[in-house]
Amino acid sequence: MKRNCILMALLFLSAAWTVSADEAALAVLKRMELIIYPDNFHVKNALTTTGPGKSGVPLVFDVFHKKDVGSVMTILSPARSKGIRFLERSNGLWMYNPKAGSGNAIRLSPRSSFQGSVFSNNDVSDPKYSDDYDVAFGRDETIEIAGLGKVACRVLECAAKTEVSPYARIRVWGRASDDLPLRMDFYARSGALFKRMTLSDVKHMAGRRRPSTITMVSLEEEGVVSTVTFEDMTVRNNLPDAMFTEAALTR
Repeated sequence: MKRNCILMALLFLSAAWTVSADEAALAVLKRMELIIYPDNFHVKNALTTTGPGKSGVPLVFDVFHKKDVGSVMTILSPARSKGIRFLERSNGLWMYNPKAGSGNAIRLSPRSSFQGSVFSNNDVSDPKYSDDYDVAFGRDETIEIAGLGKVACRVLECAAKTEVSPYARIRVWGRASDDLPLRMDFYARSGALFKRMTLSDVKHMAGRRRPSTITMVSLEEEGVVSTVTFEDMTVRNNLPDAMFTEAALTR
């Protein structure tokens, strides 16, 4: 009986440690996300995609994001796309083109390419992966980062909670000294690594130092690279919920 009690206690302690470790890993991912974006913000982005068959013409768009509510995006240029708007909420993602002659928004797949770039619709509209993935610590690694040299990192292993999550698995590298996010690898449900994101050009924006450039490299289309540059970012804690609605999107 005494031996059984000891075994049960050890099992309980082991389970408690696992939960604690997973919670700690999730907390690290959330810190990394807050380094990239504040909870509530406005940012002006310039997105350029280069490679075979790509124009290289910058796509400039505004993003407003409110924590636990959603995101609204509006394309500012080039002229052919100007005015197209997007709405992301927990129950879906929609696009509205006022030039199309219809008063209806079109529902989009979060996994599909955003405007022909390597970024998915979800990458651009929903900047928080921590909501959709279980997180655990991986093995610490030292990796080579352009402009920083060799950097000691701790690695997070993120596994999709549901089939609708945009990626099956994500590996995240953050600088061990301060959790600055430096790289993310994205895996398909087949297990294949098919995209790699790097974060660079740290600048003071929206109250703290943040990466100002995010680069996504396709590992399926040789030579195709998309780069987002933050041209301006501000904290916006007063955004009304009403702007994150289908009615506002199609107005």
